[in-house]
Amino acid sequence: MGHVMNSPLPIGQRNTADGLIKIDLDERAFVYPQNKALLQLHLQLVRPDTVRFEAVYAFNQNRESPVLFEMSGDDCAEFSRRLVEAVYRAQSTQVVSPSVSLSITVVANGYILQYNDPKGPIELFLGSPSIWRVCSGLSRAVDFLAPIASN
Repeated sequence: MGHVMNSPLPIGQRNTADGLIKIDLDERAFVYPQNKALLQLHLQLVRPDTVRFEAVYAFNQNRESPVLFEMSGDDCAEFSRRLVEAVYRAQSTQVVSPSVSLSITVVANGYILQYNDPKGPIELFLGSPSIWRVCSGLSRAVDFLAPIASN
């Protein structure tokens, strides 16, 4: 299950994130074009309004960067809503805004999340068993970045 941590980050990443949500994936999680199996998806939360998606690879001999992509809190909120809707309806959908273009494709064995980056698309293949953990982690990220109501 994903959880938020406010513990110190590794050297070089300190003061870059205000929170971290770790989402455990199953053995059917892969990312392309990196061509790697994934163990976890990390959501680095940077206030006031950024969610950075990072991969924890099962192997990384070529030292590929863990950073997959970033999006604003508002785009992450829409992504979260659309992903939950796609899972409930078993229907593909898209998230399009001035700053993000992302498609969610429902397939027989899970979901393909394609983030359209100017450098080329990034595809996350996620198995059905871990998709609810991803949905929950996205919701927690949105909640973490939301302003706190004052009394």
